[in-house]
Amino acid sequence: MNPNLKCSCAAHTAMQPVALAEALLAVQCADCEGMVMAMDDWRAWKAGDTARLPHAVDDELIEVFDTTAVRHCPACDRLMQRLRVSAGPDFRIDRCVACQNLWFDPGEWRAIVSRGLAGRLDELLSDGWQRRLQTEEVREVRLAALRRRYGNECIDELDRIRAWLDTQPHRDELLALLRAD
Repeated sequence: MNPNLKCSCAAHTAMQPVALAEALLAVQCADCEGMVMAMDDWRAWKAGDTARLPHAVDDELIEVFDTTAVRHCPACDRLMQRLRVSAGPDFRIDRCVACQNLWFDPGEWRAIVSRGLAGRLDELLSDGWQRRLQTEEVREVRLAALRRRYGNECIDELDRIRAWLDTQPHRDELLALLRAD
């Protein structure tokens, strides 16, 4: 990671090296506490020892300060892409598509470590992961609307029936029987 980067926050301070794990470095802004990590550095760290883990974190002390603004890459000044970590109003990490740098707002790296995702960044940043999260969010919104419309008892009963149908070898025939007059 280039230690001569300047943060894009209002202070524009020089960023200082920080260890995220043994043999995994990033640079951090002393003013806003954001960090930049190169994906190439992460991949080299991961390839060096697949059993390697990042420094442990205490789950109870994690506060994530995700900014909603689009960030400029400290290396090339291009706009960074915001990618979801999980479904819902959680937080997003920023990635520069050109440089393959990741920006972590304060607490985001610790939250990723505490969720066991630090060794799965390639997967987390993939289109498949992002599509799955979007699908989950759409499903949750739809389910909430159905619960408001028909009530919790009705939807819970449908879930019970669906689970039972999933165990039946002739599921399609049973569904056709339900649809018949």
